[in-house]
Amino acid sequence: MHEEMQAGSRKVVLVVDDEPLVRLNAVDMFEEMGFEVLEAADGAAALRVLERRPEVALLFSDCRMPGLSGPELARIVAEQYPQVRIVLVSGYVNVQKLDWPLLPKPYDANSLRKVAGDIAPAA
Repeated sequence: MHEEMQAGSRKVVLVVDDEPLVRLNAVDMFEEMGFEVLEAADGAAALRVLERRPEVALLFSDCRMPGLSGPELARIVAEQYPQVRIVLVSGYVNVQKLDWPLLPKPYDANSLRKVAGDIAPAA
C-alpha cells in the first residue's frame, strides 16, 4: 500500500505559515494522515507553489503573515484555483468575518481531519 501512495495517488495539502515550528507541526499531522504535504512560509511563496503544483486539494493557511495575509491569499486562490478547498487558521480571537472556514490555534490532528473532510485519504 505504501508503494501505491508513492505513485502519486495521495491528495496534496499546502500548509502556509510564517512560523516554522507551527508550520512543521501542521505538516507532520497532515503527513501522518496520509497526505502529500507542500509548505510555504508566506503567501507569495504559496502562490509560486500553486503555479508549479495546481493539483493541491487543500490550502491550509495562517491568517496573519507578512506580505499577503491568509485572507488575501485565500481570495487569490479561490479565484485562480477554484477547485482548492481553503481553511484559514488563527491564534487571534479578533479575526474579521471570513468567507472560509476558520480553525483556531492551537489545533490538533482531530481538528485537521475534520477540516480535510472528504478529501482525506482513505485509511
